[in-house]
Amino acid sequence: MPATPTTILIADNADEISSYAEKLEGEFCCTVDHACTEQELRSSLAEKTVKILVIDLDFSGKNDGIAYIASLKSAYPDTFILPIIPANQPAVIKRILSLDLYYFLHKPVDPIEIKVALKRVYESLALPFGRESADQETKRHFHGIIGSTPVMKQLFDIITRIADDDVSTVLIRGESGTGKEMVAKAIHAESRRRNRNFVPVNCAAIPDDLLESELFGYTKGAFTGALTSKQGRIQFADQGTLFLDEIGDMKASLQAKLLRVLQEKEFEPVGAVKSIPVNTRILAATHCDLEKLVSEGRFREDLYYRLSVIPLRLPPLKERTADILPLVDTFLEKYADRRGRERFIFSPQAVAALHHYSWRGNVRELENLIQHMSILFSGKEVQLLDLPDKFHNVVIPEEDVVSAPAEEINNRATPLSGDHNTTLTHLAWEDGQVDFNELINDFETRLIVHALKLTEGNKKEAARLLKLKRTTLLEKIKKKDIEGLWDKEE
Repeated sequence: MPATPTTILIADNADEISSYAEKLEGEFCCTVDHACTEQELRSSLAEKTVKILVIDLDFSGKNDGIAYIASLKSAYPDTFILPIIPANQPAVIKRILSLDLYYFLHKPVDPIEIKVALKRVYESLALPFGRESADQETKRHFHGIIGSTPVMKQLFDIITRIADDDVSTVLIRGESGTGKEMVAKAIHAESRRRNRNFVPVNCAAIPDDLLESELFGYTKGAFTGALTSKQGRIQFADQGTLFLDEIGDMKASLQAKLLRVLQEKEFEPVGAVKSIPVNTRILAATHCDLEKLVSEGRFREDLYYRLSVIPLRLPPLKERTADILPLVDTFLEKYADRRGRERFIFSPQAVAALHHYSWRGNVRELENLIQHMSILFSGKEVQLLDLPDKFHNVVIPEEDVVSAPAEEINNRATPLSGDHNTTLTHLAWEDGQVDFNELINDFETRLIVHALKLTEGNKKEAARLLKLKRTTLLEKIKKKDIEGLWDKEE
């Protein structure tokens, strides 16, 4: 299954950028294209999968290059734009920052600076950074979805074929936490609609009386308080993709209106008398048994068949336990490596418990576990009894308690010595910066947990040790959602 090609478009007339393009193509997993005119740029953006656009502020030849970049950002929201700006111009930097771009570069472009910028973008896109790791990583990562088991490889292949169709509706089914929205995003990213809007809507999270106006929009004066017209999300997703999560929670009247969108490719905003044509691909998802809802009269049968032209089932985590360790490694990168923390390691018994646990919350539950462990056990070894109580009763066959699986997770971990405090030398300075607020929040959490451990959970005494007001300590415990976690701290 071929992965979507990653293209870095170097848009600048400068000789140093042109000569550097060849080096980039050899070093990164990408195709490098060099545009010298606006027409060449537009052609590349239309014909190729452009993930990253490095563009000189003066490239367009217009008086206002920042406005031109803003227009590109609006037209191609899925493309990372890295502008190259003149040095020592605070006014330009201020305007660039207002565009909420991911990164920007200075003239003359330093090869080291552009490498750091591209590495950060690649990490955000969950793409392999170097060619030497490309083959291995593409087996694990598919648009941020982690999996190398046969069932996941089959899923990735189906997503690719579904995306090529570009028109048919897809019904994504799976338990909560299996990644239904990530699959919908992958379908959109693989399709020809990738440069248009991907618009997610959680039908269960929006009240029924508001969902209609959110989806269809409304005209001025349609109801009390409608002082202006509002565009609905269906229209905002025109030429793109609309993802309707938890479609089973949609009320009957909205089901009828949605059916018309699917059949007639048009809709009417609330209060309007004229239909508006729309070319929106609809992906839907649910954890409910829609067939049962249809038989009970709670979901329209005709809409069900319209939505499930292509049914897609996501496997729960318990059906692909071989993916647990790669997922753990990915979450350790997210919650430990990138936040300046030391990785923790799992004992063989703890790894075996992870493999035999039922994972009712699926990947989301696993991610939450690793996030908590990264805070409380940074640089330590996590034993079976250190895991939450629900893991203690897991039945583990004796032959499964081996050290080899643990090494898959632990081979990149370096436990701290002494008092287990992270020093400045352990922080991720190689990326050019550290997350100050995240590190301070992490250290504050450790102090609170340690104080409560020393006082055996006595919050009044812990507040005294920390020289805090008891109410302040209680607020911090609630805000950090760490109630009771100090009972697990060694």
